[in-house]
Amino acid sequence: MAVSEMNFRTALRQLQGWLVAGSSLLALASSPLHAQPAALDQVVAIVNEDVVLKSEFDARWVQIQQQLASAQGPLPPEAELRKQVLDQLILENLQIQLAQRAGVRVDDNQLNNAMGVVAQQNNMNFEQFSELLQQQGLYEATRDAIRKELIIGQFQSGAVNRRINITKQEVENYLRSEAGNAAIAPEYHVAHILIPGNASDTRAGELAQLLYQQIRDGADIRQLAASRQISGIALSGGDLGWMKIEALPTVFATVVPSLTSGEVSEPFTSPNGYHLVKVLETRGGSELKQDQFLVRHILIKPTEIRTEPQAEALINAIYQRIQNGEDFADIARQNTDDPNSMVSGGDLSWISDGMLPPDFMEHVKSMPVGSLSAPFRVQTGWHIIEVMDERIQDVTEQNKRYQAEQILRERKFENELQNWLTEIRDTNYIDIKDEVLTGKAADDTNADKAAAEG
Repeated sequence: MAVSEMNFRTALRQLQGWLVAGSSLLALASSPLHAQPAALDQVVAIVNEDVVLKSEFDARWVQIQQQLASAQGPLPPEAELRKQVLDQLILENLQIQLAQRAGVRVDDNQLNNAMGVVAQQNNMNFEQFSELLQQQGLYEATRDAIRKELIIGQFQSGAVNRRINITKQEVENYLRSEAGNAAIAPEYHVAHILIPGNASDTRAGELAQLLYQQIRDGADIRQLAASRQISGIALSGGDLGWMKIEALPTVFATVVPSLTSGEVSEPFTSPNGYHLVKVLETRGGSELKQDQFLVRHILIKPTEIRTEPQAEALINAIYQRIQNGEDFADIARQNTDDPNSMVSGGDLSWISDGMLPPDFMEHVKSMPVGSLSAPFRVQTGWHIIEVMDERIQDVTEQNKRYQAEQILRERKFENELQNWLTEIRDTNYIDIKDEVLTGKAADDTNADKAAAEG
């Protein structure tokens, strides 16, 4: 029902690469994903029933040249680089075609989330980014470019991940390896305050106790650490970021693992003075328990033949039938638009945060066990939910295995992606007009123009 975080990252990979490389918003908006054909444009490649135009190639060529201007090291020969640029355009065109045939879509919520990521990479919030694009007349063009990149990313992720097989033995071997142990070891997000002094410095010790109590009462340790002095005594420290145990300062190594997320240590000393350490967050490695809910649902979606009001009327009628005593599972089998749960009578089994869209899970978590929701609308459509049970499940081992599988999958992804791109290129009709690779077309045009002017 939702695009996973990994899929989302994959979808944004190319777009973020352009921005990080320093391409301008104008270059993004003039990219071949939305370049408009010129009146006398040339076809440089035929891709099945579609074409790549010379105007598209030229726009991408300028963009690549801008990116390479600041690159370090030798560049490939121009002829080879032009071939790579054209091949990039062909593959993008081909993937868009295949994604459209497969019914891949990106809704406005997904698009806005992606726009927010791009805005952050340009040191803006969503509103500032949108306003800038509108002022430059690039808003719709940029949204179109991002939408197409998301479509390509989602299609790639689905197609390539289906080709990747991670065996139980691979996971076991990785978890037993040194690299595996290091990768899934716990990490700590740590903040710290140092009050200079020594163990006999009562003034520093009293201040350490005072700060300890303030932090326990809710004061932000990072804000306290940012203060140059409190009560005439200088402080230092602050947010140390995420660290594995082996990267922690030696003086912290025995203290931090004993703290739970959100807990601050009692003051302790070193030759440098009194220390306070707070673990802001933890991830990986440690025991992980998760709230899980046993849920069944009925989904009704607007379609080409069912309007939004009709969908709402249908879900309300279904709700009334359940209220009147009809069997939930029977109604779900006959009416739900969720093919994955249809056979099981709407049963989603045990679910938890991250498995389904946040707006859906918010409804689930707000309901007591045994209750039936009134119809509600979320991104995926109209739902009725019944929460049948709730439990706290130790998922430590499952989480370790999941982490290991994701690491192994990402290792294999890039190689399998290249294999897949080669296959789809070889199995679809592509006709390249070679003159674009040498720039001959441009040279001929310039020569003709000079002759006419002469």
